[in-house]
Amino acid sequence: MRTVTYCRFSSDKQREASIEDQQRNCQKFAEREGWDIIGRYTDKAISGTKADRPEYQTMLADAVAGAFDLLLVDDLSRLSRDDVELKTTIRRFLFWGIRIVGVSDGFDSASKGYKIHAGVRGLINEIYLDDLREKTHRGMVGQVLKGNNAGGRTYGFRNVPIEDKSRKDEYGRPVIVAVRRKINPEQAKVVRQIFELYADGNSDRWIAYELNRRGVLSPRGSTWVGSAVRPMLRNKLYIGQYIWNRSTLVRNPDTGSRKRIPRPEDEWIVQKMPHLRIVPQDLWDRVVARRQEIHEKLAAIQRLNPKARTGAGPKYLFSSLLKCGVCGANYAMSNATHYACSTYINQGTAVCANNIRVSRRVVESRLLEAIKADLFTEEGIALFKKEVRRLLAERKVGENADKKDTRRDLQKVEKELANIMEAIKQGIITPTTKDALQEAEAEKLRLERILKMDLDGLENIETMLPRVVDRYRDLVENFETVPMWHVSKARTCIKALVGGDIRLVPTPQGGLNAELRGDYAGLVALAKENPGHRGKRARLFGVFTLPLSTCH
Repeated sequence: MRTVTYCRFSSDKQREASIEDQQRNCQKFAEREGWDIIGRYTDKAISGTKADRPEYQTMLADAVAGAFDLLLVDDLSRLSRDDVELKTTIRRFLFWGIRIVGVSDGFDSASKGYKIHAGVRGLINEIYLDDLREKTHRGMVGQVLKGNNAGGRTYGFRNVPIEDKSRKDEYGRPVIVAVRRKINPEQAKVVRQIFELYADGNSDRWIAYELNRRGVLSPRGSTWVGSAVRPMLRNKLYIGQYIWNRSTLVRNPDTGSRKRIPRPEDEWIVQKMPHLRIVPQDLWDRVVARRQEIHEKLAAIQRLNPKARTGAGPKYLFSSLLKCGVCGANYAMSNATHYACSTYINQGTAVCANNIRVSRRVVESRLLEAIKADLFTEEGIALFKKEVRRLLAERKVGENADKKDTRRDLQKVEKELANIMEAIKQGIITPTTKDALQEAEAEKLRLERILKMDLDGLENIETMLPRVVDRYRDLVENFETVPMWHVSKARTCIKALVGGDIRLVPTPQGGLNAELRGDYAGLVALAKENPGHRGKRARLFGVFTLPLSTCH
């Protein structure tokens, strides 16, 4: 009997020696039965409620491939703590002709009563988990009521372990029985500054910029962003109130992911801890008042116009198309009238030193003028025709060879899809399986499209090019007057014409240059009324630099 073992322990607080204990039990049992162990699978510090354990999934894949005949586990709870997953796995192994034996609990899938045994063990495992959750939650409630930390770190505080010197762990160190928070003086100073800056009228984004400029490390030890500042302004721990049990995590039975669900307010545990106060009450009240004022303004706008924009999504012709030539981030609207590098705005000079702003009106007028007059010149179009002829000759020569390779790749993908579907039929459905299926289907579709394609219409381009150029000129002639509700479509057309984006590069003189590229593949796609599609053989012509006026 080709025998393998599977061992697992759940928590990083458990001893790694528990794996050795399980393997030793399985080894002794195999020796008594005269079985040879040819492989071992181990998952360390991973809960048995999860199916996406690396070694567990490897074991399932090997089982499908027929790599072994018998699986030894110390007990069924090592295989899974989830009753449905456990029973499904047993069915899979029986279907594959593989026997499962539990050393400590006496389970044997070859016995007549294995279903009763598996059902009872699965129910016991489920009850064990429910009981463990309740006991853990009860223990955490006790810690909170004693003024201890029930988990997590908060910027402005440090966690101090409480040791029981009368008890020792396996390494001879005092056992940690609780953790308490204490104020971190340096971080507390930063917290007060954040509240003061916000109360004085600064945005959370500007605050992040200022902290980065000063070289202050974020809670994660990197640079600050506005989304890290925002929740701090609502955290009542900074005024000495510890609120716990506001939500619970529920696992999705299909995906295995966990979702946070709010608890009713009467289940919250609120502990007053005045010794942890960092922010004075008057400063907290000023911040609350400003947050409320902003909330009411936004609510008023939404009441007047439910479709009103409150900052979501690009609004103007060149929004999302302009890129910083220093860091590569978007040039975004920094206020009502000007564009600026979004990294500089959100994180400051510590991350990107490009502080040059440019008027939206200047951007639109200069770029639209350039797109009309300079992007697709007569010289460029002549060069494009020449390039088309060259590409056409290359493609005709290489078409047969390319399609032969494509057909071979398609056969491989179809075989891979068949293997994945067979695994799914046999019950192996994991996030990895789903990802592999989606990737294979997408690749199959891509290869099929390549085989169905002709030469991308290159033979007809020379005859259609004058019509394309005329349509292009009609289109760009009306960009200035495009209605707001057609901005998105117009932006898509511009994106196709300029090859995806426009780089804004600072000059040594403190100016800003826009680098435009005429994408003739985009021009042809536009003529085919498919501006979002650009062939993989796209060619860029008419690359030029356009100086923009700037303001500081």
